[in-house]
Amino acid sequence: MSPGKTKHELRIFTPLGQLGQGWSEQIFWDTIDVGVDAIIIDGGSTDSGPGRLALGKPNVPRDRLAKDLGMLAQACHMYHVPVLIGSAGGDGEGALVDMCVDIIREAITANGYRPLKVISIYSDISKDLVRQKLKNNLITPCGAAVPELTEDDISASTRIVAQMGLEPYLQAMQSNPGFDMIIGGRAFDPSPYAAFCLYHGFEDMGVNYAMGKIMECGAVCAQPKSREALAVVRHSDFDIVPLDPKSRCTPVSVAAHFLYEKTRPDMIHGPGGALNLNDTSYEQVDDRTVRVRGARFEPEPEGEYTVKLEGARVNGYQTIFLGALRDPILLSQLDSWVASIEAVVKEHTSGFTYDLKIHKYGVNGVMGSLEPDTSTVPKEVFIAGQARAPTQHQANQVASTAKFCFTHAPYTGQLATAGNFAWPFTPCEIPMGPLSEFCVYHIMHKVDPVGLFPIKVHDFHGDNSFNAQPYTAGVAKPGAGLKPIACNATDAPKKYYLTLEPKEGTCYLADIASVVRSKNAGPYELTFDVMFEDQETYNKVKEAEILTRETIARLYRVADEDVIASLYWDPAMAYKATIKRPWVSGGYGETDTHGSQQHAPLLYLVLPFGRK
Repeated sequence: MSPGKTKHELRIFTPLGQLGQGWSEQIFWDTIDVGVDAIIIDGGSTDSGPGRLALGKPNVPRDRLAKDLGMLAQACHMYHVPVLIGSAGGDGEGALVDMCVDIIREAITANGYRPLKVISIYSDISKDLVRQKLKNNLITPCGAAVPELTEDDISASTRIVAQMGLEPYLQAMQSNPGFDMIIGGRAFDPSPYAAFCLYHGFEDMGVNYAMGKIMECGAVCAQPKSREALAVVRHSDFDIVPLDPKSRCTPVSVAAHFLYEKTRPDMIHGPGGALNLNDTSYEQVDDRTVRVRGARFEPEPEGEYTVKLEGARVNGYQTIFLGALRDPILLSQLDSWVASIEAVVKEHTSGFTYDLKIHKYGVNGVMGSLEPDTSTVPKEVFIAGQARAPTQHQANQVASTAKFCFTHAPYTGQLATAGNFAWPFTPCEIPMGPLSEFCVYHIMHKVDPVGLFPIKVHDFHGDNSFNAQPYTAGVAKPGAGLKPIACNATDAPKKYYLTLEPKEGTCYLADIASVVRSKNAGPYELTFDVMFEDQETYNKVKEAEILTRETIARLYRVADEDVIASLYWDPAMAYKATIKRPWVSGGYGETDTHGSQQHAPLLYLVLPFGRK
């Protein structure tokens, strides 16, 4: 495959949305056997909170990475298909990039693969450079919800990484045209996709980045969502098809993916520019394939290149205890009883500072301060107690005292005098180690998009003794010619109510929406997507003017200025809202690190018309 020759199209295969989570071996080998130009996979995210970045841990166990990387190395050996990986190991720090490179080297030696050229790209950023940029006023928050960066934030970070753009990948390929695998550090999710396309003469960066943004999650854009996806990229558009025969893409399902975990769907900012999706179109090519065209990439001015920095720190140690309350007499006075326990713990704990958070799942444990309905007395409540202190021993002490009080503290009208607290595990107090939190999530201006990210080339010897035949399961090869495959998806389950039926002449949003979801848009923002199955319903909701900035502020009990985005997006027949997170993802007091269970108030939003 010569980069000097402009191809008519590129076939790019993504076996899943995150390296280390496994894929269908049957689909994997059948797809490669049909023929692909590259395998490209994203390896990381901030979705799991700050712990990985603060503590330097991979997002999946090493043996799971070894299984996936070993299969990728085998594909390189057998089919000479290049592999590009971004954000290796989870947070993309250099040590995890090196771990992935070592795994590949071990696979080559152990299995007798041919010699492979493996390139590693590093995204670790010097604190001294960040300090200098801060001093020069070249560091700004990444969004309205992010505070200004301080010297203390930089010093406390255990490490800082930057999201690289396509440029380091492009440089690595241009300097090493015979490469087999590229293992990249922290990367903007579409970067390796866009780089591979540009390397092969596909110069429309709107097409390249839009394709990468869809593909980095595998076939999450399909209905039902699945893992393996294939993109066929041309010079003016691209097609996307899920490779699981039970899934299909539709124009709405693909357009809707640009809403996913983003502040806004119309402009997606990344290193060196922004992806403008306002004029993008989505065409159903066959039963399972969608064609996308019209996306534009708007580069930053010359010399104004920016990258996003990510950093996390350790802030104390934590111990948790878990259990449940069932007594209705106790539950009727839960808040005052918990307050009395907190007072007792404070009385018995001295000599050090601590924090004690009692998560009450079943009351407002999931949504915390965002919960609009706090009036219902539940049947039972799950308690997750969280103690934080300067040392693990001190955190254990606080948790032990609190758990004892939960078991034996009296309350008014008590009949069950043996104990109050049902706990499933023993010992009940569970030391959790260091408590992590994000402290750097900022934009660094005026950077060198290549020089900031060192590149290293590894020529791994292999004796080329491996001669196994390609995987043959005897099934039709998905993706061959992009032919339709029958969709076996079952009908969606019927909706049901956890509250009263809506009044006559009205309906709940859940009655007519096809999707109502919430998700982190980075660690500092929470975003909501509401989508509809047909244009008539979408227009009806839009004209009712119920889904508004004011409604979101009221439903989630936040200030108007904390509603960062509120807009309708016609391509996906969707409404999008984004708010400032009440606490930073994964930090102390967190109730929903992923942010995916904050949508419930929207389900019961009353609309002024009935169901069809």
